[in-house]
Amino acid sequence: MTDRLFTKPQLKYAGRMDRYDDPAWLIWSNKRKCWYRPDSRGYTTDIADAGIYTKAEAAIHYDGPEIPLRLRDTEPFPLSSVRRLIDLCERDVARAYASQMAYIARLREQMAVAA
Repeated sequence: MTDRLFTKPQLKYAGRMDRYDDPAWLIWSNKRKCWYRPDSRGYTTDIADAGIYTKAEAAIHYDGPEIPLRLRDTEPFPLSSVRRLIDLCERDVARAYASQMAYIARLREQMAVAA
């Protein structure tokens, strides 16, 4: 499993709401280090259980770039950035799988030589 699925995407905060036209957004709680559930009913570390919000709903949770990071309770993320995060996770898993399979192949070769 890749740890990327349990963190927020890396995305520039300033101007985020203006740069992305995505109709669907997720909201990250910096305070709790997890995603808002649907209808703002609690939090989840599992991105699959995160709520999907409209851009207007997400904008309510955007403090603007003038607010220092340490004071931002929430951050909205466009769904496209979350898709990119999932793509990176998929790549991580594929690389780890390929590495493990290569290791297993080397072990089998060593056992065949020893036998």
